[in-house]
Amino acid sequence: MNNQFIAYVGDDRVHDSYITSTHWENHNFSVSLRGYEGELVVLTFCDVQMIHSNKPIGMMLYAVSVMKESEPFRKFIFTNWDELDCASLEIVAKSIEVEVTVV
Repeated sequence: MNNQFIAYVGDDRVHDSYITSTHWENHNFSVSLRGYEGELVVLTFCDVQMIHSNKPIGMMLYAVSVMKESEPFRKFIFTNWDELDCASLEIVAKSIEVEVTVV
């Protein structure tokens, strides 16, 4: 039931980007990414239920996957490009908003 793949988040501006910062505000959690062409992508997770985090700042992303979770939640898994690096980030939230700023 859980951990079934649904989709990827974003396009190539999310894939191959670096996590530059994270920010809590109320029940929302934002993750700022810097793309390979300098663009800023902010992923805001709304009504966060759980976060598993291990040194995510600086992690280069292979992808951000959306997985099934107990309704009405989804699990968002940030896959590290470097399989030998211990950095990781997983978030369980109701929804996600994606904002892209091109520089």
